[in-house]
Amino acid sequence: MDDRVATVVLNRPHVLNCANEQWARDLNTLVDDLASNERLRVVVVRGAGSAFCSGIDLTALSQGETGMTFFRNWEMALRKVEALDPIIIAAIQSHCIGGGLQIALACDLRVARDDARFGITAVREGIIPGIGMWRIARHAGVGRAKRLALAADIVDAAVALEWGLVEWVVDAGSFETKIAELTDRILSMAWTSTRLTKKLTNMAFETSFTEFVETYFEYQRLSTLSPEHLHAMAEHRAERASRRG
Repeated sequence: MDDRVATVVLNRPHVLNCANEQWARDLNTLVDDLASNERLRVVVVRGAGSAFCSGIDLTALSQGETGMTFFRNWEMALRKVEALDPIIIAAIQSHCIGGGLQIALACDLRVARDDARFGITAVREGIIPGIGMWRIARHAGVGRAKRLALAADIVDAAVALEWGLVEWVVDAGSFETKIAELTDRILSMAWTSTRLTKKLTNMAFETSFTEFVETYFEYQRLSTLSPEHLHAMAEHRAERASRRG
């Protein structure tokens, strides 16, 4: 196994990987561990069993076991996921509902199996969908975000692709191959420029154009000084020289 790749498994398959208080705490701890590993380049997030994640644990919620501590830990963990240096790939199958969609949208890239279903149904349970609405509106637009949240619509993978909630939809037979191919492709890229491109893109909706441009210039400077860039340019010069004979 390549030590530059980690897999995070949402591991409550008996309840379709729904999230409870302990799960939110564990996710925070895990993301902190990932952030401290400077070797990591790719993290794949997937669900154990048949589903990705079906959202909040309604049994725990109905029994008063899920309070504001859960919501704070949950949102903190997702923000940490977004801020990780490695490229985060969500491998989505079956249920991607509520918190499941929130996790997926905190990742960088999303590959969905064609049986995946997406939705935000919090208002049915009398709670607010949370910071996930901020992410959904950015990906799909305000109107579609409201449709998912206020009408509690469930959409299939084809619609999710059309709306920009996922980047790829594949059949079950191609799912693992696609995840592996995408992982390998990212690993083949120059890491400094990949990491800084992710950081710059994440700034796009959170900063002024002036600050964005200044940050771009600094990141481009760092990229052009990186060993990967210098090596790539040396290879290019050598290739041109060999063609000239």
